[in-house]
This record gives sequence, structure tokens and C-alpha cells, in this order.
Amino acid sequence: MMHFAVRLIGSFVLGYLFIKWFPDIESHHTSDVIVELVLHPIEFLAASIVFIVGLIVQGNLMKVEFYYLIRLFKGSLHKELMIVPVHVCMIYGLTLFGMWETLFFSFLAVFYGIISLDLRRQGGHHA
Repeated sequence: MMHFAVRLIGSFVLGYLFIKWFPDIESHHTSDVIVELVLHPIEFLAASIVFIVGLIVQGNLMKVEFYYLIRLFKGSLHKELMIVPVHVCMIYGLTLFGMWETLFFSFLAVFYGIISLDLRRQGGHHA
């Protein structure tokens, strides 16, 4: 259970750093976005690195959550299932710092988690 807490805290911190380090882009024109990223390359590079690491951490966490939800629907209740509401609250907390960045960060993590699911082999056992 402790490693889930570390993953949740790590995911929150990495998401927060991504939101704070990503350059503020006021305009929605492609050329203005590119200019802003070129003018602030260090912030963009740092935000990109934190984003990739956070995506992997949050995606793996979501993969585990999906497994627990599948087991719940099969009738098996585990205490580890409590990480799901805590993770949802964490994502809500990130939206307070940056709505669009959090949505981008979380939706890609959901897709990564779904893609990495292996429903035929759960935990090394054949179903």
C-alpha cells in the first residue's frame, strides 16, 4: 500500500511541476505557441521531461486501478481499491493549478494505462 502512496504523491508532484514549468501561452495561434516555446526552451524542456516521467507514473498507477476495478466487477473487493477515489481527488487538485494541462496530462495517462492493460495475463497468471 505504501508504494501506491509514493506513486500518488509522485504523480501529483510531477503533474504540478508540469503545469508550473510549462510556458504560459496566451494566444491560440500556432505561430505564437511556437515562438513562446522557442523563447523559453529551458522551461519547455523541463516541463517535457517531467511530463513524460509523470505520464509513465500516472499511467502505471491507472493500469493498477483498472485491474482493481475489473476485479471489483467480478465480485472481489480489495482495500487497494481506495486508491481510486484518492487519485480522482488528486487529479481534481491539479485542475485548480491548471485545467487544460491537467486534462491533457490525465487523458494521456488514461490512454497509456488502457494500452498497457493485458487482460489475458493479470499478475503473471493466465486467465
